[in-house]
Amino acid sequence: MKKIIKSSEIHNYIKDGDTLFITGITLGGYADEAVKEIEKSFLETGHPRDLTAYWTSSIGDRNEAGMAHIAHEGLLKRGIGGHLNGCGLNMRHLTGKNKSEIFNFPQGVTSTMSRYIAAKKPGVITKIGLGTMMDPRYEGAAMNQKARDTEPQVEIINIHDEEWLLYKIPKVDVTLIRGSVADENGNVSIYREGYKLGQISAAEAAKACGGIVIVQVERIVKAGSIPPKEVAVPGIMVDYVFCAKPENHWQTAKSYYNPSFSGELRVPMDSVETESLSARKVIARRAAMLMRRGDICNLGVGIPEAVSSVAAEEEVLDQITLTTEAGNIGGMPANKHDFGCCWNPEATIDMADNFDFYDGGCLDFGCLGILQVDPTGNVNASKLNGEGIGVGGFMDVAAGSKTIAFTTIFVGRVDVEIGNGQLKILNEGNVRKFVNSIEQVSFNGQLALKDYKNVYYITERAVFKLTHDGLELIEIAPGVDLQKDILDQMDYKPIIKDLRLMPAEIFNDKWGGLSEIMNSDYK
Repeated sequence: MKKIIKSSEIHNYIKDGDTLFITGITLGGYADEAVKEIEKSFLETGHPRDLTAYWTSSIGDRNEAGMAHIAHEGLLKRGIGGHLNGCGLNMRHLTGKNKSEIFNFPQGVTSTMSRYIAAKKPGVITKIGLGTMMDPRYEGAAMNQKARDTEPQVEIINIHDEEWLLYKIPKVDVTLIRGSVADENGNVSIYREGYKLGQISAAEAAKACGGIVIVQVERIVKAGSIPPKEVAVPGIMVDYVFCAKPENHWQTAKSYYNPSFSGELRVPMDSVETESLSARKVIARRAAMLMRRGDICNLGVGIPEAVSSVAAEEEVLDQITLTTEAGNIGGMPANKHDFGCCWNPEATIDMADNFDFYDGGCLDFGCLGILQVDPTGNVNASKLNGEGIGVGGFMDVAAGSKTIAFTTIFVGRVDVEIGNGQLKILNEGNVRKFVNSIEQVSFNGQLALKDYKNVYYITERAVFKLTHDGLELIEIAPGVDLQKDILDQMDYKPIIKDLRLMPAEIFNDKWGGLSEIMNSDYK
């Protein structure tokens, strides 16, 4: 029998200076109560302190939930995660105010890392991140000065006369994972989870390092109750199990429990809320026009989330396969704080396996949100006003997609009117996106061209395509003025050759034209 503990005892198993490995995305697969207990102990006693934490993805609600509970000066000495912004205000401030050593690795690295630790490999070796802020010749994945001042976490290595990046891996003292139920022998099932987040490899990583594994579950069941094939983590890899309070065991950061996300039930798609007409929806519609029948697609956070709603409204979900970086395949990807889950998924695979698929170049289409674009097509999607946001799966999706649609509002804080087949600028924004110098390089445009990728930059009023000569303006919205509304709002002049209007139909409340376009050669 494994030792069943109370969550209030967890601080007894975490020592000052320990290295933690934590799974999760939003609040799914995340041992929320365990981290809250660590925070509570630190705030009351000052211990444990000086922890190093590795986490796989964006864990939290971008506010006060999730990894925000570990993001205290003195508690977190070093953090290395797949995303920062989703981990909350504390994490962003800890990064921006230079209070801890904060690094950001691509999510394909953080999600596969535990497998390499478990097998005692030298590190994660990949080309993902070359020529970007991950590259030691740029920032080496460091998100603040304190991280830059410590030992490098990424190296360039040469194998068979090719450059690769080696992301360093840690010795894990404690792994914190989550399941739905555990039996008396410590066998863990994740049947109510919306994701598979590498719980078994995370457990194996700790055991390979001589560390311990602590599992949060909803309830303990009698030994033998879980069918063998439904055991996600066998009891031989588990040291301690505790039952969490319901309020600390949400399926996502938005939903306590949705049986469609876990694949237990299917729902009518017309019951799922769709996007209302807005600049965000116009951008999503134009991005969706780059998809082709039979495509395997990924949609990032922010504006790209609306593409799944557009695809459902246009009744083309059966013509493409939408996937999420968390490992859900098919159905309709959920948005906002349900991100990573799918309504009515066809399959749910492990996040690490899905990133192997992406990194192998198997995506036809990737749609991603961005912050800034420079004249050569380089993109910043990971840093804003000095505060770390992080890349999540951005780099893996961009590297793995044949066609990439980067999406953004053309000028931040703009007020527009959309309808009757056109767009009107009511009050111009004041946050430029097309600038001469970007804050951080999250995507290298020239390397993408060398890989023969088709790269587009889509806004509510203009569409650009990346060429070897720079950004080419290929479309503008009906109702806008080329000089005043486009060129005057950019730091540089794009290439203009064969300029056309964006389709007027996507500026109406109802559209109905996506299926036909997906079967055409319209780009």
